[in-house]
Amino acid sequence: MACVKIAVIVALAVTTLASPVYESQSYIQSSSGHAISHAPILTYAQEPVITYAHAPIEAEHYAPPQYEFKYGVNDEHTHDIKEQAERRIGDKVEGYYKLLEADGTTRTVHYAADKHTGFNAQVVKSGHAAHPPPAPIQKVVAAPILTYTHSTPTLSYSSGLGAYH
Repeated sequence: MACVKIAVIVALAVTTLASPVYESQSYIQSSSGHAISHAPILTYAQEPVITYAHAPIEAEHYAPPQYEFKYGVNDEHTHDIKEQAERRIGDKVEGYYKLLEADGTTRTVHYAADKHTGFNAQVVKSGHAAHPPPAPIQKVVAAPILTYTHSTPTLSYSSGLGAYH
């Protein structure tokens, strides 16, 4: 809020000091004896000199990027087994990652990258691939189709006079 007040005060001071100043009209006697009036002379007051005080500027210190990390997962239930490590110093990155593939082999990738040679990776696959034997194929036999027939029951009534069908 204080900055807004200072800005308003400075703006008012600049417009006040830079506003035109009118001087009185001047008259000149022409050779024919008539007085000639000129428009008022318009002059401006001297513009104020505004100086700003800046805080000293600190030079930024450049530090090359630098980090290092490592992590791993070893979940026997889901067979998610992997690890990775990486290190960076300046523009050079080095690292590796290793994981257990579905066929039982282990894939290891060592990599490096920098601005001169670009990205380079060396992939090594170790272990023996173990594929489980296929499940036996079960022969599916369709069940016989059964049909049912309905017969109409025979109704009989007996009375003293004889049988009615």
